[in-house]
Amino acid sequence: MSLKIKIGEIKMHHEKSTEHSMEHTSMHCGSMPEVWKCLNEEQKKKVVLMKLDMKILWLEKKIKDMESEIELKRRAIGDLKQVQEMIKSNK
Repeated sequence: MSLKIKIGEIKMHHEKSTEHSMEHTSMHCGSMPEVWKCLNEEQKKKVVLMKLDMKILWLEKKIKDMESEIELKRRAIGDLKQVQEMIKSNK
């Protein structure tokens, strides 16, 4: 399944100076490999930077989610230790 790029999506991510060439790209190229062939070197660099930014954001979110899970587990362990102490003190 090839990815289709909408002109509106491309415009959101590019400066005014590249709009014309992006419109040309989206009209004549459909899938990502085809789009890549239509881009000049400067546009390719921008696309790579956008992809890296998205990867960094995704990784930061994943790290934050993992840190939250660790904190929840620490709290659960603390609660379990308190329950164990309560049980021991009742014997």
